[in-house]
Amino acid sequence: MKPMMTIMTVLMRGFWLAAIAMGLIALSPHQGMIASAVAADLDQGQALARMHCTRCHVVGDMNKYGGIGSTPSFGAIKTMPDWQERFDIFYILPPHPAVVRVEGISEKRPEHLPAFTKQITLTIEELENLLGFINTLPKANFN
Repeated sequence: MKPMMTIMTVLMRGFWLAAIAMGLIALSPHQGMIASAVAADLDQGQALARMHCTRCHVVGDMNKYGGIGSTPSFGAIKTMPDWQERFDIFYILPPHPAVVRVEGISEKRPEHLPAFTKQITLTIEELENLLGFINTLPKANFN
């Protein structure tokens, strides 16, 4: 029962952050723009994406021929109807819990998950900056 409670705790924390972000959207004077993109340090978000996300994903134009072939590009993910939710809680979606930890949200890496790379630890502010940068990226055009 304890592993299920741990997963539920992480999910609830992720949804709590999403609810806060959605509340900030309503306060934003920029219609159609999420508040995290307005308030985020986009340069830091881009640097974090370059440092961490490009290990596996193609991220915009910064590594067009990089990433892992079976891993979707950020542009491809943004074509999905639930792309915003996927990015908002990416750190709890597999395989990310084995790699990414968000201070104050994520619990310690579960022992049953392989440590195939050095863990990435982000602060909540860094997470917001990363998500703000991701929101500026275009979706892929498959036509």
